[in-house]
Amino acid sequence: MHHVPPPHRPRLTGLDAARGLAVLGMFAAHVGAPDTPFDWTDPSSWPDLVNGRSSILFALCAGVSLVLLTTGPGPTGRVRDRRHVLARAAVLLAIGALLTLVPGGVLVILPTYAVLFVAALPFLRLRLRWVVLAGALSLGAGPVLALVGQAVVELSGSGVADLVFVGYPAVSWFGVVLAGVLVARLGLERARVLRRTLVSGVAMAVTGYGGGALLGSAFGVTGPVGMLAPVEPGGAAGPVSKTVPSGGADVVQLRPEFPPFPQIQWERLLDITPHAGSSFELVGALGVALTVLATLSLVAARTSAIFLPLRAVGRLALTLYSCHVLAIGAWFASGNPDPVPALDGWFPFLALAVVAIVTALVVDLSGRRGPLEALTRRVSRALDDPRPPTA
Repeated sequence: MHHVPPPHRPRLTGLDAARGLAVLGMFAAHVGAPDTPFDWTDPSSWPDLVNGRSSILFALCAGVSLVLLTTGPGPTGRVRDRRHVLARAAVLLAIGALLTLVPGGVLVILPTYAVLFVAALPFLRLRLRWVVLAGALSLGAGPVLALVGQAVVELSGSGVADLVFVGYPAVSWFGVVLAGVLVARLGLERARVLRRTLVSGVAMAVTGYGGGALLGSAFGVTGPVGMLAPVEPGGAAGPVSKTVPSGGADVVQLRPEFPPFPQIQWERLLDITPHAGSSFELVGALGVALTVLATLSLVAARTSAIFLPLRAVGRLALTLYSCHVLAIGAWFASGNPDPVPALDGWFPFLALAVVAIVTALVVDLSGRRGPLEALTRRVSRALDDPRPPTA
């Protein structure tokens, strides 16, 4: 008897296209006038429209893909699938750790993905009500925990705590990944689910951005709120010598002195600017991401040919994302004072986008995988149980 491989779920064109759009959006956010606030009258600022939202869309697609990766039949298949996820998370963590060493100022999201992949494993089999509850709790309470955690990180400098609380804080971005898990488990192939996802996405975008804007205006928060100030070098806790006057004589005392606990900027919880990390910003950006994913999937169900470039980029997402970080790092390391050339933002973005699309199309039409995608697959498949002997 021959070994029968587990059923393989076909790739979803809408999902690949959404992932490809997210990758190109991150290109624009990183090199397309990244420091220019969005203004309809200034075309050079238009790339800011995708700032913060592209990474949320990328994380949402990651949650969907996590479900599609774990479709093995029966208990044996589930064990195999968990191994695959753990192996992919390890590869992402390793690649992300290497990319963080590249100069250029890009905040690499891959280590956070690795943490979220592992954290989401139990929710791939739990009842959907627990997925909804955990996702809502992460989006609601996660930003508060992140603010408090950032204060602790400033004092400790722990790299693990950075993944949980700083940059792309896993404690609140977990809700974005779980939203992808929820949509995928409901059935991303079903038109009814996609229509409900579209309506829910629009409602979340209006509620998140609209509610944050109204409350922010009421409390005087109308612009981006700065991050917590880091502790000055040399402010670590430790015993120091201090002279204290007492009864006309100087008495030298030794006692531990600790830096003051950083003041938490609670007003950041009403900030809706990109990467603010508030519940309002996360819900609003997640709503946009759900709307984009549902729209692309609905259109792809009728005609998928128009998404060929985006689909190809989406299938090569890990490789292209990593290469764009390396490209920015190479520019920075070549002696330029800024990570990107100052050409209104459009030239470097278009250059990266054209190279990425052409490369993705060539790889896709050849029937091959990208090098990092192939590496990830090879590592995960290496953990499979050996096939039984044929009879």
